[in-house]
Amino acid sequence: MELIGDLVRPYGVPLRPDANGGHSYGEMLAGLIGDLVPPAQPADVLILGFAMPDVWPERATATFLSHACPGSPLAFAVCDQGCAAGFTALRLARDYAASGGCRRVLVALAEQARLDYDPPAPASVPARHAAFAMLCDAHPAPAAGGPGKDGAPLLGAVRVLPGVAAGEVPAILRRGLADLPVTEPGEEKRPLVLGEGLAPLVGGDVPGWRSVPLPPGQPLTGVWRELAAWAAVPGRGSLAIADYDPGLRYLCLAAFVGT
Repeated sequence: MELIGDLVRPYGVPLRPDANGGHSYGEMLAGLIGDLVPPAQPADVLILGFAMPDVWPERATATFLSHACPGSPLAFAVCDQGCAAGFTALRLARDYAASGGCRRVLVALAEQARLDYDPPAPASVPARHAAFAMLCDAHPAPAAGGPGKDGAPLLGAVRVLPGVAAGEVPAILRRGLADLPVTEPGEEKRPLVLGEGLAPLVGGDVPGWRSVPLPPGQPLTGVWRELAAWAAVPGRGSLAIADYDPGLRYLCLAAFVGT
């Protein structure tokens, strides 16, 4: 804890008397990455996203995870963006895949429930440690066919809009959703996962979409856990994920379509 104390002292932020513990992102993600990335299909790029500071600030966690990942990929971190970190990481993964030089990009997100000092501004502290990883393939394998044999979902769009005031969020979100690609015809509402920063501002369904508001507790990984659950369901249609960081005023939106 001495190092963390040195880092926060210039800002007049004292450590809490019980400062100790937490869970490091390297250990949270190394095993998950090992299970997700097969040695025969290594990753080209690894993007780590987090909002809560790691309990090991002296370690370059993205570099550590590169050594733990097959292929020893180019690795870097996205931070200081609150809940937008996951969306920014996904947007960068899309751009790397579209460049033609990267076939597989690993997006790894983590949050830990311990903050050993009082934040100088309001912050959403996770209720528990959680990690999420997603392997993005520039050319996903086609569906094998038959019941329950859906291929990997496709990213239809991802957007991070800065400088959005809270009062503007509902209207901007509705316009963004109206422009999203969808796969299923008809009037059936598609699921829209609302992160904890966005759910209080939307207040219900959006035209064409059935809102799935998430309770507080997992400000970074919660919405992506819902993506994993949706991806495991056969016969899925479209899914949208949206969140808002009230402090940084980022409005985020991602859309996925089944294959």
